[in-house]
Amino acid sequence: MINLENFWEALGAIGTVGFVLTTLYLARRDYKKKLDVDHWLDYELLSGDKIPLWAIDLVNRGMVPIKIYEIGITHASFLRARKKKINFLMPRDFSADSADLPILLPPQEDATYFLLAESYQKIQQSSKKKFRIYAQDSTGKYYFSKPFKLDLEKK
Repeated sequence: MINLENFWEALGAIGTVGFVLTTLYLARRDYKKKLDVDHWLDYELLSGDKIPLWAIDLVNRGMVPIKIYEIGITHASFLRARKKKINFLMPRDFSADSADLPILLPPQEDATYFLLAESYQKIQQSSKKKFRIYAQDSTGKYYFSKPFKLDLEKK
């Protein structure tokens, strides 16, 4: 008769180690920084004229507050060297209704920034590439939006 006691103990030890590793992974996952970067086209009425505004929305989806220092635009590229060529957006570029920079975003909160869209349409026409919006936090991590083309004739 074969003694399987050592075999079952080894399987129990492997299962325990797997359970501990899974628990540690799931516990750490909750405290990762998660920031959604989104955009849309909006219009503001000033003296009867519809002025196209480009709205950039940052939403903190994580459980940790994120301090945003910089927002900018870059051309969509899979090459890391090209991604470093970024255009900064200064606080003077934003309209008066925008949130401040730097800003501390608590969990599940958002900040919205408004820009005049016409100046960026000229950049889009000169370059046939797509844009990506980015936000940089206090640790130097970049959060990117999905690639898009700026088209003011959508609405």
